Amino acid sequence: MFEYFEQYPVRVETWLEDTPSTRTFLLTVLVTHLLSACTSFILRNSYNRSRSRNTLVEYVQRLPVIQYYIQVVRQKVVSEVSQSTKNNKRLRPESAHLPSDGLSAEAVLAECARLISTDSEHTTKMSGAIYVQPDSNIFKLCSTAYSMFAHTNPLHGDAFPAVSKMESDIVSFTATLLGSKFDDEVCGNLTSGGTESILSAIRTSRDFMRSTRGIKYPEMVVATSAHAAVYKAADYFNIKLNLIGTDKEGRLSVQDLKRSMNKNVILVYASAPGYPHGVIDDIEGIAHVVKYWGCCLHVDACLGGFVLPFAQDSSVLDISYAPFDFRVPEVTSMSVDTHKYGCAQKGSSITLYKTRELRKYQFTAVSSWSGGLYISPSQAGSRSGGLIAQTWAAMMHIGHKGYVSAAESILNASISLRRDISMIEPLEVIGPDITMVVAWRSTSKTVDIYVLNDILSEMGWHLSVLHSPPAVHMCITSVNIQSLKALAEDLRLAVKRIKSGKYDSKKGKAPIYGMANRMSNTSTVDELLRDIQDVMD
Repeated sequence: MFEYFEQYPVRVETWLEDTPSTRTFLLTVLVTHLLSACTSFILRNSYNRSRSRNTLVEYVQRLPVIQYYIQVVRQKVVSEVSQSTKNNKRLRPESAHLPSDGLSAEAVLAECARLISTDSEHTTKMSGAIYVQPDSNIFKLCSTAYSMFAHTNPLHGDAFPAVSKMESDIVSFTATLLGSKFDDEVCGNLTSGGTESILSAIRTSRDFMRSTRGIKYPEMVVATSAHAAVYKAADYFNIKLNLIGTDKEGRLSVQDLKRSMNKNVILVYASAPGYPHGVIDDIEGIAHVVKYWGCCLHVDACLGGFVLPFAQDSSVLDISYAPFDFRVPEVTSMSVDTHKYGCAQKGSSITLYKTRELRKYQFTAVSSWSGGLYISPSQAGSRSGGLIAQTWAAMMHIGHKGYVSAAESILNASISLRRDISMIEPLEVIGPDITMVVAWRSTSKTVDIYVLNDILSEMGWHLSVLHSPPAVHMCITSVNIQSLKALAEDLRLAVKRIKSGKYDSKKGKAPIYGMANRMSNTSTVDELLRDIQDVMD
């Protein structure tokens, strides 16, 4: 008997040697699904059911035989990804060393042109990612403004007061859009992107609550729909992450929130809207809970900050949003991306705070350094003044009416796309809110949403793939808005192709996406993602 188990690794390797990685993953999916079914009859709460399912799966994965099997499968997938990366000769480095004498400016620019030719040519078929056409006037304006101030550094405000003034303007403009009044204390700083804005707000809230409430073991409550940056924050800043589910409309469940609160919660995280489905959380309902416990409330408006405030001034019918910003007194911080619908170039976002006293906890002051007295307002020390200048230029050039017009176009396009998708059987739009994100799933087992995505990828589309539930979404921008009718038509063709049974669903990424969906929140998928990221660099 023992000899049989000693030979098991050899037997597994022999069996897997000529087996496609997607097929072995499918077997893993089947086993996981069976394990999940064992607990689904016992537990009623959807999030608790998912969490307990994953606990059971994690336990089974610790068994030596299962561990060995999973390791072999991981190695096969990573090997295939690594090989496909190496086969792309256009991106393979020719040398690991700097050129000895340096290249001419012409040669460097020629190489830049060659490299950029390897990027996707289907920018109008991409979900989000690109918010301004690279050949547009606003893009050229931002590039010019950036080059004028690229040498400046707001860390040295006495030497470069112009960019400090620009940053102050940007923060004031944005705060006013999001419920600030002229005489209140709403303030903030520019960051390099949404993730840094979110990290800054969470760390600041942690330190504020530690100082004012004496909380030594901080926790924060977030929904499963919250942006992945919250996981970074929990990891970086040693904060316990309390995940809760969403209600039937996809909003953070206020009932689950009430059950998850305790004296160590420093912050509740809400979205307006959330990235996956474009759903706006019930900020006022969340605020009632937060008010009782006295913790901080962060609203992630990275996507919505430059669309939702302008909807009320547009001619889009039947669209109104409940207060989601500083009009709600319990909101203590917000994150807003100016490099999305603010139309600035990448590397520009804002963290806003309700009071200057709260913002002080974002600052880092050092008085014991031999280099002298040091104070930094953000996680980054030195920052390029060019990023501030180009953001200021974009906002000044577009103006209020320009943002209203852009919001109107995006929201009307969202209404149209939602209507078109709803007419394609068996697709179903997710979420009730009209925002820039349109997500959909399949209500039929014969039309796998991940297979549908594979077919659309072959047609040149770059959509966002979602889990729990399996779905995809399109984030509408001024760049892709012209292609939405074509997307609806391609969706019809893709569904028809799947129903015909002529598409080989095993050759794409659908099996792996399906496996990841069923095994989400488990260390196996997390480790696989880390391995893939490592070989792609």
